[in-house]
Amino acid sequence: MVWKPGQPLFGGRYIIESKLGEGGIGITYLARNQRNELRVIKTLKEEILNHQVWKQHRDKLRQDFRDEAVRLAVCRHPHVVEVETIFDEGRFPCMVMEYVEGEDLGKRLARMRLLSEAEALLYIRQIGDALRVIHNKGLLHRDLKPRNIMLRSGKSEAVLIDFGIARDFIPNVVQEHTVYRTPGFAPPEQYDLVAPRGEFIDIYALAATLYNLLTGVVPTNAEDRRNNIPLQPPRHFNPNISDKVNQAIMQAMDLQANYRPQSVQEWLNLLADVGSDVPPTLNRQPIASNPQIPKPAVVAPLEWQCVHTLKGHTSMVQAIAISPDGQLIASGSNDNNIKLWQLTTGKLLRNLNRWFSGHSSMVDSLAFSPDGKLLASGSWDDTIKLWQVNTGKQISTFTGHSNWVNSVAFSPNGQILASGSADNTIKLWQIKTGRQISTLTGHLDLVGSVAFSQDGEILASGSADYTVKLWQVHTGREICTFTNHSFYVNSVAFSPDGQLLASGSADNSIKLWQVSTRQELRTFTGHSDSVWSVAFSPDGQLLASGSWDKTIKIWHASTATEICTLTDHLNYVRTVAFSPDGRTLVSGSDDDTIKIWRRK
Repeated sequence: MVWKPGQPLFGGRYIIESKLGEGGIGITYLARNQRNELRVIKTLKEEILNHQVWKQHRDKLRQDFRDEAVRLAVCRHPHVVEVETIFDEGRFPCMVMEYVEGEDLGKRLARMRLLSEAEALLYIRQIGDALRVIHNKGLLHRDLKPRNIMLRSGKSEAVLIDFGIARDFIPNVVQEHTVYRTPGFAPPEQYDLVAPRGEFIDIYALAATLYNLLTGVVPTNAEDRRNNIPLQPPRHFNPNISDKVNQAIMQAMDLQANYRPQSVQEWLNLLADVGSDVPPTLNRQPIASNPQIPKPAVVAPLEWQCVHTLKGHTSMVQAIAISPDGQLIASGSNDNNIKLWQLTTGKLLRNLNRWFSGHSSMVDSLAFSPDGKLLASGSWDDTIKLWQVNTGKQISTFTGHSNWVNSVAFSPNGQILASGSADNTIKLWQIKTGRQISTLTGHLDLVGSVAFSQDGEILASGSADYTVKLWQVHTGREICTFTNHSFYVNSVAFSPDGQLLASGSADNSIKLWQVSTRQELRTFTGHSDSVWSVAFSPDGQLLASGSWDKTIKIWHASTATEICTLTDHLNYVRTVAFSPDGRTLVSGSDDDTIKIWRRK
């Protein structure tokens, strides 16, 4: 299978221009979107899917491709190629990325023969900064080299591309490695079928890239080094390299992983003050860090226990909603499915994606109507669907967003649906007719979450532009913007009385805002990774938060005091929701499960 120029994909949203290239398992194309903008589309090679070795594993291969694309999509950074959307074209999973116009560092090196220390360090620091975000999301690139770093045309900006063999990792845990690697840049552990994974893999390759840029020489490959062929220090080829840089490269390329710096930041610190006449990064954005924050004193014993673990989805659980009567759980997943479960028993009642009526991509958001008769779902196929809960029948599809839908919310009277999208807009829809009422614009990046106040007069939105906005619903006018978060805002939730707003962010914190005065009241700290979901208990006394640190925390909302931490999930916690009586909490995770927690 090779797609030809002019071939439409994803219902005509993209038109193939030409084939760009291919690697071990993937193939890339140049395409144009409906706005006539160039994009890069990557998919799996047909010969890989049909290969005898991979044939029995191809469903998992396709799902792994989608999962990694989803994780890459949230690694938003000026020096990481941006993912626009993810879709399936027949049996081929596809990832659409920005087209970076310019040349790769390999071509620049071929023209220049070698780069100055200042210029090379400029690019390496930019990519190092990007890697900190990638590693913070549990991903390794595993194929760092000059050819996978693009330079934007007319700018001194490096962009990391080609995540074809990117993998998630558990630090220092032994995992299987694929056979794909680039000699000279791959560390020795990538030559082993089973070996620990950690940031030290990318650190070796980043140092090897710097070695190559400063000398014009590809470092001795790790397998030869294991056979006693030495790695010459980079100063052997270029005496103008400073001692500090020479030593940092050799330390990061140690054959023993435990002798290398164990984090990108640790290695970048070895390069501090070298080439300081050149800014270390261009357009650097703040990133989430992992400070050692002392935990608040626990003021109450652990009151919650996991009573059910629901297994039925075949991929990450992205969305959870509980019906107003407390009888049903709805779950949405990266497997494109929506399932209904009985809250009290955890029994699976229905799968809504049947009879070819469902979503064609990941289901990212769910919301029950106030009367419990309808369920709204938002998806990465850019659509919103309405479902009849008692029959499971799809009754309508809302189209209008030009990128994936991250969040949906019903107004308290059930007449309006709000949706937030990666097209940077919020749309309001009339439920009865399916008509689009208005489009709210003002965010500069994707809208990750929307929520109505109790009276339905105010809509809150959280965005990857690091802000929270409040909007007047009946006019669509922006009321105010909260700007105190230092990274993207993933979730917003009003307190039951509508007086408070909570926001969860990738800066690892939760902030509480007073709606009437528009002031920040307090900050909740304790999570060690992105806060992906926040939810108030029905009485407003508690706040639950789900995080990429794999935990759920329950807080006293009035004091920001941590009550307890729930730790049973094995991967990122994407979503949390309280039952109407406040005695049950439901969570969804990247470990493909839903957990039901009950108060003792």
